[in-house]
Amino acid sequence: MTRRVETTPLGRTIITESGRISVSDPDQCIEYEISGNAPVQGFGVVVGRDIYFRARHDGWSFDIADHKGDLPSDGRADIDGFYREGQYDKASYMPFEVAMRIIDQCLREYIDSAVA
Repeated sequence: MTRRVETTPLGRTIITESGRISVSDPDQCIEYEISGNAPVQGFGVVVGRDIYFRARHDGWSFDIADHKGDLPSDGRADIDGFYREGQYDKASYMPFEVAMRIIDQCLREYIDSAVA
């Protein structure tokens, strides 16, 4: 696969390469990268907080760290952390584009809840 760079009209940049996808959305203060198989993982930041996505077996999980930097899935996060999970058949081999859609949906939910 060759490197593909897409920039949306709103300034979001998506770089697709063999083995990974990188996303940058400066207007939303979002940067993340997706890579790997068994598990598929995503790491990055949103408004200065770490994010972590993991897809393995038949499910996925998504974390945004609390104000101290603790992830909810680690069991130490305060209530300002954010956590979602869902089912997905053979998640260990989830296509990166599907992982990106799930991450983006979770990020929208987080950002919308922070504004409310």
